[in-house]
Amino acid sequence: MYSSFLAPILIALTLGYLATLLARLTGTVYIPYLLVLGILVGPLLGLIKPGEAYLLFYNYIGPIGAALVILAESAKIPRYLLRRIIKPLSMMLTFVLFVTGITTGVILVFLLRAPVWVGFMVGAIISSTDPASVITSLRKTKVSEVPSTLLITESVFNDPFSYLFLVIVILIFFPRNISLIQSSSLFSFSNIYLYVFFTQGMYPVLTAGALFGLLYLLRIKLPKDFKEYYTAMFLLFGLSAYSITVVAGGSGYMAAAIFGVLSGNFMPRDTEFENYKSFMDNISTFAAILIFVFLGASINLSILITFVIPGVLIALILIFVVRPLAVILAGSIDTEMKYGDLVFVGLEGTRGVFPAILAPTVLVIGNMTNNVLLQYWGQAIEALVLVIIFTSLTIQPLLMGRIYRALHKDET
Repeated sequence: MYSSFLAPILIALTLGYLATLLARLTGTVYIPYLLVLGILVGPLLGLIKPGEAYLLFYNYIGPIGAALVILAESAKIPRYLLRRIIKPLSMMLTFVLFVTGITTGVILVFLLRAPVWVGFMVGAIISSTDPASVITSLRKTKVSEVPSTLLITESVFNDPFSYLFLVIVILIFFPRNISLIQSSSLFSFSNIYLYVFFTQGMYPVLTAGALFGLLYLLRIKLPKDFKEYYTAMFLLFGLSAYSITVVAGGSGYMAAAIFGVLSGNFMPRDTEFENYKSFMDNISTFAAILIFVFLGASINLSILITFVIPGVLIALILIFVVRPLAVILAGSIDTEMKYGDLVFVGLEGTRGVFPAILAPTVLVIGNMTNNVLLQYWGQAIEALVLVIIFTSLTIQPLLMGRIYRALHKDET
């Protein structure tokens, strides 16, 4: 078992190195290369078996990798910037997310003549932006503080809101399947509002807050004894916040984000903390490589080919029309952000690992209920989401620098 998992991981790390070289030679970001190389060694050459890639990605690499990325990047968000962008951020996590998802769902239903619930399922799943790809792209481009922080903070915090959106859609169209959604929850809730409040709010807040408080106490009370193990303990407590919340049935990503923000703003700014941030930068890059290679390797080509053209078309409409208009409309309420920054943020909302993790939700429900209709459309939804992710990751990171310079040419 271990040897069968070790070989794909070693292949993925090798491809990560190759993708980095290609990105440096071409002056682009490496994420699209990871996806292409993943497809090459997966469904095309069979060096990584699709079943192994699927198991590793959806059960291990995707969730844990996303948690590591969120822990690393949320710790870099300072309080003063959070206060500065709190109004546009709240609009991004609510208005923009739901408008983007609903509008994309309507467009999908119109183009594919699919059932309404299929459109809203896809819309809810792809409403989340991706911290791994956003942050990697920002590292390649000099972007001012406000739009870059807004993009990072949105991508870190909107995963639980996207999950909430998906839960609402399932409850509207398949209310009997609430037991499948909350089956892993610590307690059973007959009221959906209580379920959302506790699993998406209280569980993450209490778990992250308690573990951070314990970590802070150890750091302050035992500074000398704690110094040698600071990075290891920090990672242990951060992953524990994620894991305990997930086991309890809550949003582990929200717990990781809250823990990261607390640690980045309230821990002493000393050498040990800087060493921890450097370590997390490296491990988040390592996680991003595994995430996107296995995402490409897990694609089912026969199903994917059927939905390539409509998926690309929907992705282009999402990238260049739906999200930018939603962001500009939301930003019209907030007069503090510049128009150029609003357009930039609207055009740079890449989709990535979290939509990929949510993609098989309908297929899983279909398999658990032996519902042929859900199984068919579950495969279709998964293929559409993967096409949208691929298109987004191919286009948006490559255009980020050009778009930002074009919108801010008068400032340079």
